[in-house]
Amino acid sequence: MSPVERKILLNPGPATTSEGVKRALLIPDVCPREETVCKMLADVRTRLAAIAGDPAQISAIPIVGSGTTVLEATLVSFIPRDGAALIVDNGDYGTRLVEMARACGIPHRVAGMGWGRPVDLAAVERALSGDADPITHLVFVHHETSSGLLNPLDELTALAARHGIAVIVDAMSSFAALPVPVGGGDGVDVLVSSANKCIQGMAGLSFAIATHRAIEDARRATPRSLVLNLIAEFDHLEKTRQMRFTCPPQILSSLQRALLEFEAEGLEARGARYARSMRTLVAGLRRLGFEPLLEDRHQSGILVAIREPRASWYDFDAMHDELFEQGFTIYPGKPGGTPTFRLAVLGDIDAADIESFLAALRRYLETARSG
Repeated sequence: MSPVERKILLNPGPATTSEGVKRALLIPDVCPREETVCKMLADVRTRLAAIAGDPAQISAIPIVGSGTTVLEATLVSFIPRDGAALIVDNGDYGTRLVEMARACGIPHRVAGMGWGRPVDLAAVERALSGDADPITHLVFVHHETSSGLLNPLDELTALAARHGIAVIVDAMSSFAALPVPVGGGDGVDVLVSSANKCIQGMAGLSFAIATHRAIEDARRATPRSLVLNLIAEFDHLEKTRQMRFTCPPQILSSLQRALLEFEAEGLEARGARYARSMRTLVAGLRRLGFEPLLEDRHQSGILVAIREPRASWYDFDAMHDELFEQGFTIYPGKPGGTPTFRLAVLGDIDAADIESFLAALRRYLETARSG
C-alpha cells in the first residue's frame, strides 16, 4: 500500500492522522462480537482510562457516535431526575450543553459568562450558593473551541469539591493534550471526549471516563434513553466485553493504534508539540497582519480564533478554497460570536507543517491584497 496523500487539517477535529493510524483501518472483516474485537475493546478502554487516572478506580465507556452524542449520553445518564446541573456557558459549546439539558428535561441553571469571556469564579460560586434547588453537578467545557478559550479546570473542580458536588467536564478538545485528571480528591468525576481530537484517531467513537463512584451514584437515575444509557453500556461492557450495539472494528483498531502512538510520545511531549506549533502559528499570523481574538493568557494553546479583517480583499471562502487546493484546511468562526476564523494545531502535525501553511497563506495574501 502506497502512503495516503497527507493533508494538513487546521480545523478542530477530525484531525490529521498518522500513516500508522490510517493503516490500522485495514484489518480483516470481522464480526464485532468475536473474541479478537472483545480483546481490542478491553485494551482500548484500559489505555483511555490510564491517560486520565488509575484504571482500577475509573473506567472508560466508549460508544459509537460523535462527541456530541456522548455528551448528551453523559448528561442523561449521570444526572438523576432529582438532581440539578449548573452549566457554565461562555461559548457555543457551553450553549450546546444548555440546549441538551433543556431538550432532555434535565433540571439546570446557567452561569452565563458571555461569549468568549473568561470564567468569573465568584459568579459560579454565587450560582452554587443560591437559594434555588441545590445543585448536584457542575458541568463545563474545558477548552471552548468556538473561541479558543481555556477554562480554569483546577479552580472549577476545587470549587465543586468545596460544595460537595460532582463535576462533568467536556474535555473534547483538551483530553490527551492537557492534563485532565479523573478521580482523586477534587478531580473530575466524569470526562467526555472523542477519538478524533487530541488522541489523533478516526471519527466514529467517543467516550466518557468516569470514577466508579460516579457510576454507582448514577444508578439511582431513571434512564431517559435506551441507546444513550451509559450505565447500561458500562454494565454490558463489564459483563460481556462487548458494546450493546454494533462496534466498528476498523475504527476501534485505528483508535488502538492512536493510543499506542500517544503512549510513545507521552502527554507532556504531545502538549509541548502542540504548544510549539501554536507559538509558530500565532507569531506568523501576527507578522501577516492578523489579530488573535483573545489575550495570550486565556488561549488554550490548541486552537486560536483570529479576528476577521475588515478589508475589501478579505473573503473567507476564497481564502479557504485556495488553501484547500494546496493541502491546508482552515475553519470558519461561529456565527454567534465575534467574526473570526479559527485554526487548530491538534493532530499529527508539527511546527514545520505550520511554517508550510504560513508560506501558503502569505502567497495567497500577496495576491488577494493586491486586488
